[in-house]
Amino acid sequence: MFCAAARALAQIVDKALGGFYRRLCGRIGGLAANAALARNLAQLFCPLLGHGLQYVEKGLKDYENRALETEARLLRKLAQKQEFMLVGTTAN
Repeated sequence: MFCAAARALAQIVDKALGGFYRRLCGRIGGLAANAALARNLAQLFCPLLGHGLQYVEKGLKDYENRALETEARLLRKLAQKQEFMLVGTTAN
């Protein structure tokens, strides 16, 4: 059931779960990304069913911002580990 829902969510453009699928699909492939999204859905569904909590979709833009922040943090950590200095650039 969750795999079928994951396949449907993969095609939705403006939801964070669709962005999660597309980000993983580029790295690990479609089948593994579908399984990861199904597991993510199952983890979201259990509190809804067991405790009556509500799920609030934050949107794709919020998800992409968090993913970029995580990537930047990991790059800073890697640069520090390799003793490099990061230099910022301004966008015109």
